Amino acid sequence: MKIELNRLTMLEAAKTAAKVAPSGSYTDVINGILVEGNSDTGVVYLTATNHSVSIRLKVFAAVHESGSMLINARLLVDMMNKLDGDFITMSADKPQLLNVSGGRCRFQINCIPSEHYPKPIMPFPEESVIMTGICSLAKRTVFAVSTDDSKPTLQCVQIKLKNNAVHAAACDGAMRMMLTKDKSGIPGEREFLLPGRALQLLASISQDDDVFEVSSIGNQVVFVRGDMIFTINMLRTGEYMDTSKLIQDVNADYAAIADSGKLKEAFALLSIGAVAGGKNIPINLVMARGEITMTCNHEYSQAGTSISAKIITDTPDGGFYYDVTALLKLFNIVSGRVKIEIDAKGYMLVKTNTEVYLQMPVRPPAKTKKQDKKKGGSQSEQGDKNKEPKRAKGAEAVKEAA
Repeated sequence: MKIELNRLTMLEAAKTAAKVAPSGSYTDVINGILVEGNSDTGVVYLTATNHSVSIRLKVFAAVHESGSMLINARLLVDMMNKLDGDFITMSADKPQLLNVSGGRCRFQINCIPSEHYPKPIMPFPEESVIMTGICSLAKRTVFAVSTDDSKPTLQCVQIKLKNNAVHAAACDGAMRMMLTKDKSGIPGEREFLLPGRALQLLASISQDDDVFEVSSIGNQVVFVRGDMIFTINMLRTGEYMDTSKLIQDVNADYAAIADSGKLKEAFALLSIGAVAGGKNIPINLVMARGEITMTCNHEYSQAGTSISAKIITDTPDGGFYYDVTALLKLFNIVSGRVKIEIDAKGYMLVKTNTEVYLQMPVRPPAKTKKQDKKKGGSQSEQGDKNKEPKRAKGAEAVKEAA
């Protein structure tokens, strides 16, 4: 194999492929990037896989001699960074010895024979739908997936392409779920269950305006862009919960409209005290009298703040308790004005024009001894106040003599 191509082009392609290749030993076969050159087409392909996702990138080059080499992913990126000049040459005089040169720099490295690489099958879909906005879709859903390895289904994002829209749902099964809806000119219908990590990886190597042809082939979902084929192995076991029905079952008893930016600032302030002492303390939220008031009180600190809001229906004076960390993650993503709806049990819906977020309430924090004392002291202290103070022996006689 002998190829000559732009160094920066190869650097960017190597960086992208390296995100898929797992990191580890320089000698492991799976840690490599398969580089293949075709002299007939003048195309160089870079392929990487971690068995869950695979990627194949296409770059144009002057291919003087066809061939293939398996190069460690980190090593390939490092070489492209270190080499001089605008163009580099990669050649293999021997099957396992690769020469890489650029400007005044030259590397000579031993490679693993490419025939040992578990090259993934990269299908090209014949029937596909058009999908865009991958980055924003991942940003608005992946944060809400479960991190529990015993719940693989809930570690996925459910994507439905129907009614000229992209519907996506994520849920951790206990505290929160996120539903999004984006307009799209999509003919036909498709439904995928994609691991959140894989979707986030695809977003990290894409732009939000990238247009993908998407289809399912066998157990794979295939995303095709002009210079890239990206495949994700779908989850085949388990059924995803009916998130839409869960949202519909929340009947709003209390409601308010507020600015998401102000809510983000308030939750960020309270989160400082809520995690004091290594504990995640629930915060209390009350919507009444033109304000949303949030407080966090425990033995380490006390904090409170409020923002102005349009209160449609006041909550009870006692309000409801929530995990501030989960709410802060949400308001780091949503923007503009949001509608907050809470039912009688404290289940909260946060709505925008394209998103619905469900946050479940938590139990109020347990009262501490310090908080009990502030309310009048303990029962023993109350009893002591009703007793006559003790005097030293003979104190009354000394008082009378004086």
